[in-house]
Amino acid sequence: MRTSRTTRAVLAVATATTLAVAGCSSEAATDPTTESAQETSDFDISSLDTGGYRVEPRDLVAENFQAGEAGRVIEGQRMAEFVIHPHHIDPTLTVGGGPNTRVSVEPRRLLTSNASELLDPTSVISGFTTYRHNADESRTMVVGVARFTTYEVAAEVVRILHEDQQVDRQEPLESDPSIVLGIPPAVPVTLPGIPTALASTRTWEDLGHVTTTALVPRGGFVVTVFAGDDSGDVEWTHDVVERAARAQLELLEQFPATPAEELAALPMDRDRVMVRAVGFVEGENRGLSDMAVYGPHGWLHFDTSPAHTEKLFEVTGTDRVAKVNSVVYRTAGPSEAEFFRDEFAAGTVAAHPELVEDEAVPQNIPGTRCWSGDIATGRAQRCLMVYGRYVAELSGVRPVGNAAPENDTLRTLPQRLATQYVKFVKAEEMGLGEN
Repeated sequence: MRTSRTTRAVLAVATATTLAVAGCSSEAATDPTTESAQETSDFDISSLDTGGYRVEPRDLVAENFQAGEAGRVIEGQRMAEFVIHPHHIDPTLTVGGGPNTRVSVEPRRLLTSNASELLDPTSVISGFTTYRHNADESRTMVVGVARFTTYEVAAEVVRILHEDQQVDRQEPLESDPSIVLGIPPAVPVTLPGIPTALASTRTWEDLGHVTTTALVPRGGFVVTVFAGDDSGDVEWTHDVVERAARAQLELLEQFPATPAEELAALPMDRDRVMVRAVGFVEGENRGLSDMAVYGPHGWLHFDTSPAHTEKLFEVTGTDRVAKVNSVVYRTAGPSEAEFFRDEFAAGTVAAHPELVEDEAVPQNIPGTRCWSGDIATGRAQRCLMVYGRYVAELSGVRPVGNAAPENDTLRTLPQRLATQYVKFVKAEEMGLGEN
């Protein structure tokens, strides 16, 4: 890992405190003489190719720009900060995330079985689900929190889901009736520490697979915890489900839920971090979680190494993460930002040995390191940029045999990098600080 003079100073602090402090020294955080600052002061942004991306930061706070119809989505993003992490319950559950971790505002996305069809869609406010498994995928945990308009609706959802799990959906195979396929019925169980929970265990005898699910109504919320084990260890599933449900109920008590009538007035940009992200042009793919601002706890649900990044957030004082076609991390200061980037760089090398660091970065943007190479799905490049106290993460992939430009994010990466840098510069010139 390459380190600058200031990064080595932060590293020394991190080592001395065993990655357990919530930030570094105030002197390092405010030191204006970092190498990256010197490099950027003389860099001319006028010649950068930014394509069709907007380079002028939009101060959504000053404009009093409100969520409107996206209010329920933002509420789900806020909720992520109050959803537990599976690796806090079992340290081996660190792999996963991906499309199974998400904000949802539709019944069919929040609920399994026929419960979504039986509910009035207007009774659903929002929800967040996190998913993790262990290294060999033999153990899995899913934790979800869904919010509804009333306690009565939440209690009805729990009842419907619990009863639905006890339905036998197994069918004998026509060619060999001795083979039964499908989903066996779940057997109700009790969780001694959570009397309000409706829990059940399902067992696939031939496969040795066992799952336990707990459903708990709390106010207008439904907490769902699922655990699966491929070795038939039903005691493990009971233990982690009960501990996870208890921890989730405790954390949920701290969630400052927005009154339903005020969701449309939620602000779009917390502490003006989103304003620094790249943004989208027309035609680029995006989903519900592709325009968001999270706190450190909320963002860890999406991180590929949550236990390590959790400590890195603490050491570097990272308190905001925005995602809009790039991921922007706000750290405590310039030295912490450089340390953050280089730690991420070391993680990239360790996790993706097929990616090799580039000798030159696109458009020679300062404070930036990039890696590229051939991966299973195509050609990929990943870049990390430092500007002041901020770190930006951008990536692009050209799928094998791809013929659709909209699926080739590698082709736009140089322009997105340029846009990212220009937005960093202009946001500082505009004095866009905390709300």
